[in-house]
Amino acid sequence: MGINSLKVLRDGRVQIETGSKEEIEILTRDINDNCGDKLEVNIPKLRNPRLVIYNIPQTISTRNIQDTLLAQNPELNLKTGDITEKLSYETKRRSRNLVIEVNAQTRKLLIQMKVKLGWLICNIEDYLVANRCFKCSRFNHIFRECRGTEI
Repeated sequence: MGINSLKVLRDGRVQIETGSKEEIEILTRDINDNCGDKLEVNIPKLRNPRLVIYNIPQTISTRNIQDTLLAQNPELNLKTGDITEKLSYETKRRSRNLVIEVNAQTRKLLIQMKVKLGWLICNIEDYLVANRCFKCSRFNHIFRECRGTEI
C-alpha cells in the first residue's frame, strides 16, 4: 500500500493521502481494527456541481423545475432524480435565476446547450460563489486565514 502524503493539521487531525480507492479502503480497515477506539476515519466526499439557469419564467418554481425540464427538453434524455433544485433568487433587474445541483455527466450535457422553460430559452452556467473577507476586502477561499483571523 502506498501513502502519497501524511500531514498533521492545526487542530490535531491527521490527513493521509493515497493513490486509489482500494488503498483507502485497506487503510480504513487497518485503522479501525487496530485503533478503532482512539481514532475516527473520515473519507471526504465530492460534492455535485451546481449550475445556474438564467432568466427563468415566474411560473416556474423550485418545486416544478425538474418536471418542466424533463417535459420540454426530451432531447437531453434526463431522468427523474438527475436534477436537484437548490434555490432561486432575483437579480437587481428583476429577472429570476435558479440554482440546481446535478451529477457530473448531466453537467457536461447541460453546460453545452440552452434549455427550454415555458416560452423562454434559458442559458446555463456553472454556479460559482467567491467568498470575500470584509475585514481586509480580499477574496479568499473558505477556511483560509486572513490577516490572522478566521473568515
